[in-house]
Amino acid sequence: MTARLSGLPGAQRLGREVGWRLALPALRARAARRLDRLRPGATVITVNWNSWEHLAVLLDLVAARSAPHTEILVVDNHSVDGSRERLRSRPDLRRLLLPANLGHDLALDLGVLSCETEYAVTLDVDAFPLHDGWLEELLEPLESGACVSGARLNRDYVHPCCWAMRTERFVRGGHSFRSEYLPREGSRDASGEVGESISLREAPHVHFFDVTSQRGPGDIGSVFGDLVYHNFYATRFDATRETTLDGHIREEDAVRAWEEALERYAAPPGG
Repeated sequence: MTARLSGLPGAQRLGREVGWRLALPALRARAARRLDRLRPGATVITVNWNSWEHLAVLLDLVAARSAPHTEILVVDNHSVDGSRERLRSRPDLRRLLLPANLGHDLALDLGVLSCETEYAVTLDVDAFPLHDGWLEELLEPLESGACVSGARLNRDYVHPCCWAMRTERFVRGGHSFRSEYLPREGSRDASGEVGESISLREAPHVHFFDVTSQRGPGDIGSVFGDLVYHNFYATRFDATRETTLDGHIREEDAVRAWEEALERYAAPPGG
C-alpha cells in the first residue's frame, strides 16, 4: 500500500508531521532501551483503517494458524466503522489507536517500534496466512542469515503485505517504512514504495517469497510462497473513491477475488 497523502486536509498533514518529528523519535528511543528485554517469538502487526471485515479475517486466521503465544498488534488509523470499539473488546490482542489517520507508512513504523518480541512481522489488513507453519517458514530465513524476509511482487524489495525482520535490527538500523513514492513515468518503473528502502539498505541479505499463484486482472489476488494471500485492491476503493484503479481494476473485481480467496483458503478443512 502506497502512502499517497498529498491531498490530505491540513489537520491530517499536521498529525503526520508531528508523528515523524516527535512521536517516532521518542518511540524509537524507547524501543532502543527495551531491546535487552524483548520476549522470544513474534508479533504480527497490521494497520487498519475502516476495514473491519478484512481485519476480522486476518485476526482469526493469524490466531488459528500461528505458533502459540504469537502476539498480534493492530495499529488503527482512526477508523470510524466500529473497528476501534471491536478492538477494545479483544483482550487477546494489543492495539494502538491513533488520534488521526497518519498514513500506512508511519503507522507501520509506530507498530514495529512498539513490538516487544524478538521478531516483527507485518501483514496488510487484506492479507492472511494460508496454513499452520506459515510463520516458521517466514522466519526461518532470518535464522539462517537473512536480514529481511517476505513477499516480492514486482521489484526487489519485500512488500509490507508480508514482511519480517528482527526487531533489534529494525531499531538499531534506524529503519523506516517511510514512503518516498515516485510514480511510473515513461519507461521508468515506480519507486519508493512503503518499506522499499529497508530492503535496499539490507541488500543482498534479503529473502524473497515470490508469487506462486495469482488471480487477475493484474495482481488483484496474489499468493506468496504458498504462505500468505494478499488482495492488493480490496481496501483501496474506499480510500480513493474511484470507480477504477490503475486504469482497469474495478471494485467488483476486488470484491470477487476476496470472496474467492475466502472460499479457497480460509474455510476450515471439510467446511
